[in-house]
Amino acid sequence: MIIDYSVARPSVQTLRSAGVTAVGRYIGWDSVAGYSSIGKNLSAPESKALLAAGISIFLSFEYAPDAAAHGTSQGTSDGQLAKAQLAELDAPPSMAVYFAVDYDMPDYAPSLADTPANAMAKLGPVGQYFKAINNLKYPYEVGVYGGYWTVKRVMDAKLATKAWQTIAWSGGLLDHRAVLYQNNAPAPIGGSDTDVRENAVTDPDFGQWPRPASVVKPPSGQYAVPVVTVSVHPISVTFNLTDTKSPHYRVMVAADSGGKPGAIIPGGSVVVYTNSATIPVPGPGTYWVQAQSAGNSPFSTFKKFTV
Repeated sequence: MIIDYSVARPSVQTLRSAGVTAVGRYIGWDSVAGYSSIGKNLSAPESKALLAAGISIFLSFEYAPDAAAHGTSQGTSDGQLAKAQLAELDAPPSMAVYFAVDYDMPDYAPSLADTPANAMAKLGPVGQYFKAINNLKYPYEVGVYGGYWTVKRVMDAKLATKAWQTIAWSGGLLDHRAVLYQNNAPAPIGGSDTDVRENAVTDPDFGQWPRPASVVKPPSGQYAVPVVTVSVHPISVTFNLTDTKSPHYRVMVAADSGGKPGAIIPGGSVVVYTNSATIPVPGPGTYWVQAQSAGNSPFSTFKKFTV
């Protein structure tokens, strides 16, 4: 189980008892002299205790939720502080730092199509923020935390190599490049949020500390888009996929929201190694399903079904 937390300080024993294997923690201006502090940043003693217990750490850089909207100068300052704080923690210089866009980022070019070519224009100052961090050319991986559209556009603009997506501001959509997904499933520990590892089958590296011993690259190229058929059972649904010769598939089930796909249901995002998946649903109602073959293959369009 993977969780993240800020001001909560669960003991190592509590984390292990809950089956936690990795925790998301913070760096940023919170601990810097002259800035107000709520005590959310990771400390060196805390990191040592977590690592000694076999619990991995991944890091978000966040102080003001909308800091990225301040553009180039803020990106340079944040990027420099991230490097210094990694060194203070004696963290691996090559780990990822997920720079947070923790608000509903507007579309700065709404008249343009949402394509990679237009990503920078649609990001506005947020794009300049990430560009400034990249221009520092520090050894840490630049990651992005945010809702679907933020993640999509930052990744489309090639301004981050890792993505941690939140369910907030996502409309039930999940970018296939995300390696972490913060969902709304009940957390086992007060003051924490639950996260799901995405693409773990093909990529063991989610920017964590300690670094993985080896990194397996995901399959290159694209497989055909699977066609989904639905078989409804009393408390679960089986989804059969056309065989696209893919080594594995992702199946995602979303709740209905006003006749459109809404949030992904708890346990509704799974990876399977055959062309069939059975997923429990919360109860009677209307749902939506989509599926994806391996690598950077596109998702199928959402298909509606009723239980």
